[in-house]
Amino acid sequence: MSENKNRVSHAQEFARNAHESLFDITVGGVTRPRIVHIQEVADLVWASGGSDEEIIAAWLHDVVEDTPITMKDIENEFGKEVAEIVHGLTDPEQFKDLPLAERKKKQMERIRTENKSVRRVKIADQTSNIRFIAIDPPSSMTLEECPIYIKGAKLITDECRGISPLLDNLFDEFYKKGLMRYEA
Repeated sequence: MSENKNRVSHAQEFARNAHESLFDITVGGVTRPRIVHIQEVADLVWASGGSDEEIIAAWLHDVVEDTPITMKDIENEFGKEVAEIVHGLTDPEQFKDLPLAERKKKQMERIRTENKSVRRVKIADQTSNIRFIAIDPPSSMTLEECPIYIKGAKLITDECRGISPLLDNLFDEFYKKGLMRYEA
């Protein structure tokens, strides 16, 4: 048991180090460390009853997309099961340059074939993302992109429902807030 707790702590430290120089500037002018999102996703996975492997993967879910760390690095450091979850959460390279609505649709199509662990972390990720967008989105997004992202997140989350009533309800709450903000 303590070995797993040490693995979770190790993933937390690994993610903090990997993301230490990454920040988002919000529309409201707040400089938000990227690790705030990572922490929230890990907390949501934990609160929803996620396994240690799912919590570890939540800490690592953006590391391959955001940093020079590779899937092989994740597997070597945290094992095959965690690497498989992170892989299921990492967009393939061909998604990178797609328009936002198309990218969200591709993510939705991909997530429906993923296992329960990937879907648990994905709904936590989408919940955290739309919460930030509903409150104070990153300045890198246009106001036109915000509702597109929120609606795309719902497509993805609809494929993940049933894993955790807590995550389903939290997503729905922030989805409604996001729609109210951008479609009023």
